[in-house]
Amino acid sequence: MKTMCLSVPAVDVAEVFPFAVRKTKTLQESFAEQDRAKAALVTFVEKLEKQYGQTIYYMGLDVIGEKSYERFIFDKGGFLEVMTESPVALNAHFVHGPQAAKFMDALKKTLKSILPSEPRTQLLIDSIEIQTEEDASLTVEGWRKMKSIRGVA
Repeated sequence: MKTMCLSVPAVDVAEVFPFAVRKTKTLQESFAEQDRAKAALVTFVEKLEKQYGQTIYYMGLDVIGEKSYERFIFDKGGFLEVMTESPVALNAHFVHGPQAAKFMDALKKTLKSILPSEPRTQLLIDSIEIQTEEDASLTVEGWRKMKSIRGVA
């Protein structure tokens, strides 16, 4: 029996996520920016946890290539990875459709509550859908292309 892998991706092309790590000029500013972004990510995850109705555990930071991923696991199955460099990309993974649907709804409600009420925010929220493994998933290469379009190295 084949297991279906489902994902709920969101890419912040509008650059409105509060936990995006922004470029700085000095090392001291970089540390302060990392701390600010981490605190904003914690706040986001706490709000998401309440909307989702299950505990979300922090698994740690992974660095793969030049990208860093904040990883979380859900109490009742599934996990979330977040790339906090701009443009922020988050991707939640599930095996069961109802879990993916419940997470997607919670994510949209959470984003709606924390992001500015603007057309670009609504476009971002409307773009969040459940994808199967056959759908085009967000890859690091795809993320690099988006970043290069923005003119950021």
